[in-house]
Amino acid sequence: MCAARRPTVGLDFGTSTTLVASTRGLIPIGNDTTFPWMPSLVGYADDGTVVAGENAQHLPDGQLARSIKRSITEGRDFVRIDVPTGAKDIRTDALITELLREAGRRGARRGRDIGVGSLVRLGCPAMWDGRQRRRLLGAAQRADLPVVLATMIDEPVAAGIAWLDRQRVHTGRPLRIVVFDMGGGTLDLAVLDVRGANHKDVSVLAALGIAEAGDDLDEAIAADLDIELAKAGIDIDAIENQPRARVWLRDAARTTKELLSSNDEEPIVLSPQVFGRAAEIWYTRGQLNEVFMPHMERAEDAVGLALMIARITESAKSAYEIARMPMDLLVQGVDVVLLSGGMCRIPYVRQRLEWLFESSTKVELAMDPPENAVVVGLARAGDYGTINMYRPAFDVLLEWNRGQEFRTVYEAFTPLVERSQIARGEDDLRYTRNGRDLSLPRNGKGKLRVVSYSGERLRATIGSRNLDGFPVALSDEKFGFSIYPDGRIRMTDGAGTFEGRVDDWHRLDAE
Repeated sequence: MCAARRPTVGLDFGTSTTLVASTRGLIPIGNDTTFPWMPSLVGYADDGTVVAGENAQHLPDGQLARSIKRSITEGRDFVRIDVPTGAKDIRTDALITELLREAGRRGARRGRDIGVGSLVRLGCPAMWDGRQRRRLLGAAQRADLPVVLATMIDEPVAAGIAWLDRQRVHTGRPLRIVVFDMGGGTLDLAVLDVRGANHKDVSVLAALGIAEAGDDLDEAIAADLDIELAKAGIDIDAIENQPRARVWLRDAARTTKELLSSNDEEPIVLSPQVFGRAAEIWYTRGQLNEVFMPHMERAEDAVGLALMIARITESAKSAYEIARMPMDLLVQGVDVVLLSGGMCRIPYVRQRLEWLFESSTKVELAMDPPENAVVVGLARAGDYGTINMYRPAFDVLLEWNRGQEFRTVYEAFTPLVERSQIARGEDDLRYTRNGRDLSLPRNGKGKLRVVSYSGERLRATIGSRNLDGFPVALSDEKFGFSIYPDGRIRMTDGAGTFEGRVDDWHRLDAE
């Protein structure tokens, strides 16, 4: 079967839920027919078997791994789980594999085989580097899912594609889009430049995130509820089964957060089995907004940083000038702010972003419901050309001794601009490595090699020659390699200094 005719599937492995979609729409994989998604829960049953999804919901907390995706974001390799032989450190990647395998089985039961015959596009947070992406890729491949780095797509980019795919009227002019994708584990942001006759070319000017989203708000609400309970004369620290009470409170916080998306206040009825007596407290949307406020302030700071990076990518202004631009100037020129992820159901999110951006900027859901946007966009991504100008999808290697020795000069998905560089007001912003960093030989001959993960051969030149295969005069003291956000390349070696560029970046200048 040729690649063009292979059935395409999008797989969104989220912190709280996992979804699957085809080009025709969502493929329901939930056991409960009310919801199309499967909970991203995995744990060990009393008999030692691994259970995933809804089957894991009723496990004791010690036998359950929640928000397992965060282990990749936070760089954790193990999680402690209670198994029949006692508490044991379990590899988190093995648990992720079981979750993804279960998603694949459920998709097959719904008539969509997510196996070798399919083309699977897998989403990942925009903030993930190459190592984090490869961890998820490895887990997915062990689950027998046919995925490669070329079919992994940043989640906010996928959400933007979901919105673009539904647009029936095109003005022909370029669009500037900000995607605000807030889920359970991360807030992901992308600034997109969308061009082409049918808006089919998507250039990613900035894509970053922060590891603070729904789970953190749940914890903040639970802490607030703890205070409210104390006012009502209930001291959680004095309860016999305190860990169980805190788990109950966190679950209540999550449920209350969801209900307050459509209601102004909600009662929280305490379980007598957990708290020793029946009681009821009320929680309001105003209280939720107050707890949410510091999270949204940090989210707005991240939006400002993403807009700075986008301007550095395309502007003639110096980084020093851009880093000192007030927010009311940074937000100018944005056509649409797209809301994606379950947290964007909370009205306060839209309210804050409408205050932040100009009145001429539309703030709307990437799709309704917003938690479906990523998976739908993943399934449709094949119709769009994308270039990530902030975290390019290629490695640049320097190899010598007939390829037996090499160094990674640039690793795919590494940001070309670091936040610390902007904070320091540096002018010459770029990614750079030198010979001492790489522990290069003092002399000899080598060559550059390029490995692209975008699915297409990288078109890049240096010194009027192809970047791939460019000869290098090795030098631990003189070697230097830089990539700039606008696509320029500069290399210095033992023979001199050479200029070049990533040719694909010229698409930004084309109408």
